[in-house]
Amino acid sequence: MGKVSVFGTIECQQGRGDEMAEVLTAMVEAAEDEPGVEIYSYHRGEGDQFWFFALMTDAESMQNHGRGEAMQAAMERFGPLMAGPPQMSTASPVAALGLDI
Repeated sequence: MGKVSVFGTIECQQGRGDEMAEVLTAMVEAAEDEPGVEIYSYHRGEGDQFWFFALMTDAESMQNHGRGEAMQAAMERFGPLMAGPPQMSTASPVAALGLDI
């Protein structure tokens, strides 16, 4: 099996977008230490909505995501800021400009 793309949207509690941006930045920094994470990014939409995109080397990398100490510490701060569960989807990349798929 090949690489795995992960897409998602996150709604944080109203007015807490700046706090969420700080936590998401810490999560990106923590992802640097995770094997198999090629791209790990968050993007701010309107208001307190954020978009997520990641590219993982394979399904095993995706399954192991979040197990490191740094990521777990960042994720502890993430949960209380959310307005509800994140909406996440996975896919297999087909074609892309600028990505090694």
